Amino acid sequence: MFNSIRSIIVGSVAGLALTGLALTGLATASASAAQAPDGARQASAVAPAAAASATRVDQLANTVGGPVQVTRVGTPSAVAPHLTVCKITVYGYVGYTFCEFDYSTLDWGGGNVEYFVVGTDYEIFHAWKGSGGWKNLGGQARRSTPNGAYAFNSPVGVETIGTDNNWYCKYRGNGSWSGGWQRC
Repeated sequence: MFNSIRSIIVGSVAGLALTGLALTGLATASASAAQAPDGARQASAVAPAAAASATRVDQLANTVGGPVQVTRVGTPSAVAPHLTVCKITVYGYVGYTFCEFDYSTLDWGGGNVEYFVVGTDYEIFHAWKGSGGWKNLGGQARRSTPNGAYAFNSPVGVETIGTDNNWYCKYRGNGSWSGGWQRC
């Protein structure tokens, strides 16, 4: 499953602006409340999730393969008593995530990259070219580092460390994100 991670990068990814802010609990600047073509509900906040699986995060970071990129922003620590909120802008869609959490991308070709982040409400969000804004995939990520939203492409899905320190996955079957979260 993890042979799809291409690289870890720090800073920005093509089409993505990431700026650190000392704020919490901010909502997205998306104006639309419409459903995404894949059935995901419109995001009301974008954003993250205590002490599990640094090994698995490092596995994701060090694996080479397909069209997935994981970005580590900031310096992870075993316990994060204070998380910093970062503004994230993708294709003009503004949202917020925690600077200390990882985010990832899936490159669908033709200049369309799908971005996955943990929002400030600790749910997973994604945005892509033409999505109309950040879309909520639900879930509940652990509230400490290391953690993030880790996309994979075989099969297509996203995972995070949950509040019980176990890994949870959501899969995109038949072109939609219709299923619930399950332990990986």
